[in-house]
Amino acid sequence: MKIPHLDPDFARARWHQWPKAFRIALQLLAVVWLIFLLSPLFHLTYFGNKPRTIEGLLGLVTMPFLHANWSHLINNTLPLFLTTVALFGNYPKVATRIMIYATIMTGTLVWVFARGVNHIGASGLFYALLSYLFVSGFLKKDLQSMGISLIIAFLYGYMIWGIFPGQAGVSWESHMFGLLTGIFLAWNTKDIDRPQLKEWHLDENLEDYFPEDDD
Repeated sequence: MKIPHLDPDFARARWHQWPKAFRIALQLLAVVWLIFLLSPLFHLTYFGNKPRTIEGLLGLVTMPFLHANWSHLINNTLPLFLTTVALFGNYPKVATRIMIYATIMTGTLVWVFARGVNHIGASGLFYALLSYLFVSGFLKKDLQSMGISLIIAFLYGYMIWGIFPGQAGVSWESHMFGLLTGIFLAWNTKDIDRPQLKEWHLDENLEDYFPEDDD
């Protein structure tokens, strides 16, 4: 019987990625918080994603870094931190590319299709990263990625309702488009950063090692 397991060398190399992943996530959040603190001085929230306007094009990039108030910022901080750590810890070869593509693609879909309001907040990026981690785990048979994404989804399961319209002041469009973007990116990178597996061979002739007692 063949039992697949993670190659020890690959597992060790992946484990060494996690300290760097923590640092990257902390640096990203430091930028988000700094921009929030500077926002009242320079009215930075004005530069969000405003669909189908020239001035709103800047929001394709700035949207995840802008937050309306403390509650908005705090609600997005830990989910973004956890998904960023998981992304860079599990898939270092594509992580930077995924962050950039997830931001721009989600922002572009919001700019083209969303309501004509000022869309701000990192939750769209969070949805993109979470769906990317889960779908990538499934496509790559990566139990670690699937497990981490399920834990995060369990902790923030209430946020799934954010992809549906009806909540005042919530950009459900960025949530929905982030979710779809993550799935799309997972499919297109399914052959990159795949876990390296080895197989244990369980001897089928166990009676040679554990002979039955004669009656």
